[in-house]
Amino acid sequence: MTARHTPRRGAADEPDRQFVTALARGLDILGCFSASRPEIGGTQLAAMTGLPQPTVWRLCYTMVRLGYLVPVSGDKLRPGIPVLKLGRAALASIPLAEAARAPMQAIANRFGSASGMGARDGGRMVFVQRCLSEAQLVMNLRVGARLPLLTSAVGWGLLAGFDQGARDALIAEYAPADPRWPEVRTAFHKAMASYAKDGFILNLGVFHSGYNTVAVPVRGLDRRPLFGLSCAGSASTHSAAFLRGEVAPVLLATARTLEQSPEAQRGHTS
Repeated sequence: MTARHTPRRGAADEPDRQFVTALARGLDILGCFSASRPEIGGTQLAAMTGLPQPTVWRLCYTMVRLGYLVPVSGDKLRPGIPVLKLGRAALASIPLAEAARAPMQAIANRFGSASGMGARDGGRMVFVQRCLSEAQLVMNLRVGARLPLLTSAVGWGLLAGFDQGARDALIAEYAPADPRWPEVRTAFHKAMASYAKDGFILNLGVFHSGYNTVAVPVRGLDRRPLFGLSCAGSASTHSAAFLRGEVAPVLLATARTLEQSPEAQRGHTS
């Protein structure tokens, strides 16, 4: 993985003197942890960030002293409670996530599905709201779970809201780091063409066999997409016809309602 801590440039293509590289490197390290990767060793962190291992150890030592990282078995580390506090503060700064919870739970209950709302964080989508029905589901992602922007249904829902130029720019930026992109590229472009006609995208078993999803963008005041809103379930109960005829109209209506809510007018700070 390529390091992300390159100093930013100013208008004259000179290094941004306000940019603190050491802080950026520490944040890169914290960004390596996820629900699927809660414990990581120092050697692996160096490989993931592209930083020299001595640099990684110094940064990790500082974060351990402050409680942001906690040593576990061997040389592995996990995020500490201060990181959780930051995460809760970040979610609290997205008022639309809480406003969406009730209608999303209603969708999940009505269709025996999982509904999710994700925001973009660079080349990743982060779930800021997630609601499940009592039905047995193939996937059980939670708030805070991260998925690739280009190779996730909720990411496709967000990308559908961009114009062609902006969407192509995001693909050019993040496709090289996503190994699954080449195998799903054709399906992605078909989904975008379908969105132009239908106003929603269908993802039928592209990422997970037997798991189907419908997704739409949720836009801000400037009409730029802020979130992807999705509804998914087993292909045995959530066929293309069911998603298209039953779920998609409700999902679209929910997205429009959220866009007009007072919380949407307060913006999205991620």
